[in-house]
Amino acid sequence: MTSLLKHVELKRPTYYDEKKRIASEVDKYLEIKQAILQIYQDSFKTYGYRRISLVLWDQFKLHVSDTKLRELMAEVGINNTLYTTHTTKKYSSYEGDKKTTPNILKGRFIATIPYTVLHTDITQVKLKNG
Repeated sequence: MTSLLKHVELKRPTYYDEKKRIASEVDKYLEIKQAILQIYQDSFKTYGYRRISLVLWDQFKLHVSDTKLRELMAEVGINNTLYTTHTTKKYSSYEGDKKTTPNILKGRFIATIPYTVLHTDITQVKLKNG
């Protein structure tokens, strides 16, 4: 152990002090983590951090900041993927070959003089829920 500590350039008392400190460390968020898991299981794995935060306050009178709650949820292994399907995919307007619709209005879309024919683009983004 002595040669290893010399190699890492760490003093012997510092090593044992850190070892003792890590062994005696108590998880002060253990109660909140258990409550989060219980709420998440009771909600059929549909609640996000906002609803879990509300239920924590209503049932357990526990207030946890949003960032800490998301951090604790990540530590417990909760990541809600039920409603994130439309946000995880990046938008791409490419859908293969161009599909052209028939020119019902007989509009002239080819211009030889600038600013004689102006176009607008109406893009639709289809979400999963319609």
